[in-house]
Amino acid sequence: MSHFSGYGAYMLFLALRTHFSNAKYDFFQMNGKVRATKESYAKRNDKSFFEKVARDHSAEELRDFYIANMLEDKHYVTELLQEEAATNYIKYTGRRQAISYHFSNELDKVFEKGTDVPFAVTNGEYPSIVILYLRKLVSLETMVLINEFIPYVEKFDKYLSDDVIWSKISLKIRKYKPFLKYPKDKIKHILKERINGDATR
Repeated sequence: MSHFSGYGAYMLFLALRTHFSNAKYDFFQMNGKVRATKESYAKRNDKSFFEKVARDHSAEELRDFYIANMLEDKHYVTELLQEEAATNYIKYTGRRQAISYHFSNELDKVFEKGTDVPFAVTNGEYPSIVILYLRKLVSLETMVLINEFIPYVEKFDKYLSDDVIWSKISLKIRKYKPFLKYPKDKIKHILKERINGDATR
């Protein structure tokens, strides 16, 4: 397993934080590059944190640790030092490892009232899929996966263009998408079965 140096862990943190908070920055297009020098790193008071996480996590684990917490809007080093940060990482890896299972279960909530209802936009109200997400009944993974096969984000962007809460969710969906690995054929089959099941009722 490869490990980052403390400086490398710091650079990865900056790159991922920029990716998830800046609409114009793309981690993959920029190959994780950000403007930060070893000199600036050497002057930081939190070097010990980066040295520690670099030792404790492989390169892939550390990336996931950062992502897990940034998806929970934890963008500061002090937040990553808290016990909650470790809990966020455990929950994140659990969702990823059982993504098909969680997706299937959450689809029941999404399509409980029919296949069109989750994406219906009514003036002054969030679509039901957004409400489910805000209530933590549907995960970000499911939000991303549904959008892969039933594109709804651009539609919501149009109708909720001035809504601060939706704008944050939309950005998070777009930014998380390239990091989310999943069995495409299996997920597509689960979604198709669920929709076809509604159609035959």
